[in-house]
Amino acid sequence: MDSSDVKAFFERVSLEWDDMRSSFYNSDIIDALADRARVTSTSRVVDVGTGTGFVAAGLAGQVATVIGVDSSPAMLAVAAENLGALGVRNVTLAEGDVDALPLADGSIDIAVANMVLHHAPDPALMLGEMARVVRPGGMIAITDEVEHPYEWMRVEQADIWLGFSPAQVRGFFGQAGLVDYGYASLGMQ
Repeated sequence: MDSSDVKAFFERVSLEWDDMRSSFYNSDIIDALADRARVTSTSRVVDVGTGTGFVAAGLAGQVATVIGVDSSPAMLAVAAENLGALGVRNVTLAEGDVDALPLADGSIDIAVANMVLHHAPDPALMLGEMARVVRPGGMIAITDEVEHPYEWMRVEQADIWLGFSPAQVRGFFGQAGLVDYGYASLGMQ
């Protein structure tokens, strides 16, 4: 499994993704991300691996702007439709890979990623890229990285990795050059 397999998977399931992801988590994840990342009404946020725009839409009412980045044009098309149906106007969508975000250095206040790290070919590189686009003193928050034994998720969810231990996640943050970071389990569905 590599990044082209992951992209092909999301191109194929884009129309079903909202139903699929609802079996893994609900909108409480947005509040948890917002709380952990300390979003404010002036925050500029990038939603890495935005998918169908679920997190971007949820954060949009709490921040100044959201840029949703995804490598799958089909997912971005669904995101545009979803955001339009909700009347969300402060989200911009952009095609890009998790390890090559189409944003300038230090141009964002907060970078978030939900259900993405296990799809990254190089998790430390993904976090390094998120760190690159976040201004000094900004925040990075990721979710759904917990290690699990469910091998079937490699096929049914295009997972490259079956999650990570807390020590691995801390290591990825350190490899990304972040100096002030922590790890906390939110205990969510």
